[in-house]
Amino acid sequence: MSEALTGGCLCGRIHYRIDAPPRIVSHCHCRLCQLASGGLFLTWASFDAPAFALTAGTPAIHESSATGRRHFCADCGTPLMMTMTDDDRFVDVTLASLDEPDRFPVDQNIWVGSRRAAAKGFDADLPSHYDEPEA
Repeated sequence: MSEALTGGCLCGRIHYRIDAPPRIVSHCHCRLCQLASGGLFLTWASFDAPAFALTAGTPAIHESSATGRRHFCADCGTPLMMTMTDDDRFVDVTLASLDEPDRFPVDQNIWVGSRRAAAKGFDADLPSHYDEPEA
């Protein structure tokens, strides 16, 4: 990848930079992502943690599960990242918070056991997993 990826929140308080392409891009249909985003699913791009850096602002953090931490802008509410307490090798970034969200195709659907009826058939040609795919 020749140029860094950049992104941030709706109000512009938080910005980040990523110096590597994503490992995988996934539509997550888990109930926690539905509630955190207010949408039928949330699309994540998973990056190696050393490639990710905040360049402005500090996100608020909500521990949404025993191992998951959701990072978001406390001012505008934009969901930005997710990290795990038990695995610091990766940072999952919301695809829509990238400045160029169309740059990477979606690879798969995950946690489809919680998929809402309105999302059934959406990207049905992608591989679907009922739990986390192996990294």
